[in-house]
Amino acid sequence: MVWCPPTFLNPMRNLTVSSEGLSSQDFNRLKSAIDEAAIVAITDSKGVITYVNKKFCAISQYSAQELIGKTHRIINSHFHPKEFFVDMWKTIVSGKTWEGEIRNRAKDGTYYWVHTTIVPFLDQHGKPDRFVAVRYEISERVLMQEQLKIHSKKLEISNRELQDFASVAAHDLQEPLRKIQSFADRLQAKLRESVPEDARDYLDRIVSSAHRMQTLINDLLTYSRVTTKAQPFVPVDLNQIVAQVVSDLEIRLEQSQGKVEFGGLPTLEADPTQMRQLFQNLISNALKFHKPGKPPQVTVKMQPGDSNTSVQIRVTDNGIGFDEKYLDRIFTIFQRLHGRFEYEGTGIGLAVCRKIVDRHAGFITAESKSDQGSTFLVTLPLKQKLEEST
Repeated sequence: MVWCPPTFLNPMRNLTVSSEGLSSQDFNRLKSAIDEAAIVAITDSKGVITYVNKKFCAISQYSAQELIGKTHRIINSHFHPKEFFVDMWKTIVSGKTWEGEIRNRAKDGTYYWVHTTIVPFLDQHGKPDRFVAVRYEISERVLMQEQLKIHSKKLEISNRELQDFASVAAHDLQEPLRKIQSFADRLQAKLRESVPEDARDYLDRIVSSAHRMQTLINDLLTYSRVTTKAQPFVPVDLNQIVAQVVSDLEIRLEQSQGKVEFGGLPTLEADPTQMRQLFQNLISNALKFHKPGKPPQVTVKMQPGDSNTSVQIRVTDNGIGFDEKYLDRIFTIFQRLHGRFEYEGTGIGLAVCRKIVDRHAGFITAESKSDQGSTFLVTLPLKQKLEEST
């Protein structure tokens, strides 16, 4: 640490200051506290340094004698463009306070960041005759922000590569899979009655596996397209969306004697295709995981609340439910709580739901107990941020 002579330790010298009711002792204590916590400098009307405190000397690694009589160019890191300091100077000479973040250069060549507030003190004519700069070091915070930006960029690239891989891989798998299905179907049609029973079983397994693979590829493509094939946000009436979904599920509802009740849903800014996919998956799940011999009952309603910026939609069923200790697992891709022989599916549907809700800056969770039905809670903003909707 560089020592500063006591003659430079009074940042208020030659300034007329009101103590606002403080005793001189308390005022000196306040000044000392500021000196301990902040990096303080005073310049004249031309920007020439007339005072620096100990903390300024310590962080810049210059002595007070080296700083007094110089301008702040002595610690200029040349990181900021010339216009940055021109705008700063225009602000303070006009009598206004300037605040911002600056990267400076210490005597040994190292860099450090400070949050700076520069306050002009005015003479009797209303013109600045000196400036007081109070700074706080934020190097660690800036470093963390930069690391976070780098990490976020890497994560963005990784996610994009993963999505591209999923999409390309799925497309590349389509053609050989179609051939497997086609030749398996031909074999079944031509040889089914003339091959032994165990051979027919093998053929049935081939056809079944190919069908499952086709379903998996389609679901994987759906998952990857949540971002790659996203559409702009527009006003969407969720009543119309759910009505369309119910219409699409008409045959399944008839087969299971199920019922879907909905109404009073809001209009919000969203991707209509993805909203349809979201409620298609949630309602289909509710119909799929119903109790044997008990017709599924599904209710889609808005939860009343005080928020003027978001809404919560609740999708409730009377199905088999699940233990909430598996709550995090159900929204993870390829995760299933039941075997594929018990219930159809690939374990991607709820992962797609979460990805859609994430893209809409929302949140999805669930409440459930085994054998007591489930409620999926989807919280969505009524309006999307401008940068998200382009």
